Amino acid sequence: MCDTFVALGNATNDGSVLFAKNSDRQPNEPLLLTHIPRKKHPPKSNVTCTYITVEQVDETYALFLYKPSWIWGGEMGTNEYGLTIGNEAVFTKEKVNKTGLLGMDLVRLALERCQTAEEAVHCITDLIERYGQATKNRLRTTIHF
Repeated sequence: MCDTFVALGNATNDGSVLFAKNSDRQPNEPLLLTHIPRKKHPPKSNVTCTYITVEQVDETYALFLYKPSWIWGGEMGTNEYGLTIGNEAVFTKEKVNKTGLLGMDLVRLALERCQTAEEAVHCITDLIERYGQATKNRLRTTIHF
């Protein structure tokens, strides 16, 4: 499982916030740091995530995303508003869904659509309610802001 570390401004010498996360991927799996620019999208358009297609918003924000090469979403990222999100896998006894959004898709969608952590919580909750969350091996995702 992954580890996430956050140090808020009151815990650093210069008042900066630090966010760090490891990614428990396969040893030779490529991970990419990708810049995704701000974009405007046509009305009623869709976006294809890792396994499913969802409704697109009118405009998406610029972000940097750290991602496995084969996944649309990402392990962690930060957007032009300073919103930073990381994905963590957790074990669950809940039923496994074969279709839906991956936790990494939710990270990217929230970074593209939200300016604050509060907005991101509402966005992710809405997306899971509408499209479901795909999982495998009894793993669920938790999101860290």
